[in-house]
This record gives sequence, C-alpha cells and structure tokens, in this order.
Amino acid sequence: MVVARGKKEGTLYMIVNSHDSIALASANSNADLWHCRLGHMSEKGMKQLCSKGKLSGLKTVKLGLCEDCVFGKQKRVSFSKASRTLKEQKLELVHSDLWGSTPITSLGGASYYMTFIDDFTRKKVESFGRK
Repeated sequence: MVVARGKKEGTLYMIVNSHDSIALASANSNADLWHCRLGHMSEKGMKQLCSKGKLSGLKTVKLGLCEDCVFGKQKRVSFSKASRTLKEQKLELVHSDLWGSTPITSLGGASYYMTFIDDFTRKKVESFGRK
C-alpha cells in the first residue's frame, strides 16, 4: 500500500497528490485508532458514539487488547505498616546515607554527600566529602 509519493528537492521530500494521501488515511480509521484518539474510552462508550454517527469511518466497534489500558488498571499493593520502636537514647541508632561520586565536583571540590540522622533526636548532620 502506498501512502504518499514525493519528489526530492534538496534535502526535503515534497509530497505529490497530498489530497489523495489524506483521503486514504481517513478511510483506514478503525476502532483501535478511535479508542486511542478518545483517551482510551470504553468499548461501551464508543458503541454509543458509533450508533449516533459521531465516529467518522467507523461502522462497528470491537476493541482488541490495549496494553495501555491494562497497565492503567494496575494498582500498587500497599505494604503493611510495621510497628517501629523508637530508641530510648541518643546515638543508639544512626541512619546514614552516602550519595556519590558525582560526575561534576562542587565549587569546594566535594564529590560525595553524606547524611547522618539520629533515630532518637531526629537530628540530621550533613557532610560533603572528596575522593
């Protein structure tokens, strides 16, 4: 099937008979294409529009499997909330995180970023490091 014909002019292709190409493209409308155009509308809603003649070029609606709709209907499973026991004194538990090495060093020459958080006081200490 030929969609369009063109003539090369420099580095561009100029389309010849563009009106025929546009008519060909609109004649090939199908239910799946309309489904995407309408923001992944349900088959029931599309049948209503089709019965009212609102979907040009579409006579019947029978949708296939749409991956985007399947992924859109997935839902996250929430994690159960574990009970957390708070520590009773300073520095009993310290959470730390190290980020780096960065591809670009800071103005001070640092390429690492570290944080320390005391679980009891929730005090945070930040530190920048070099290689």
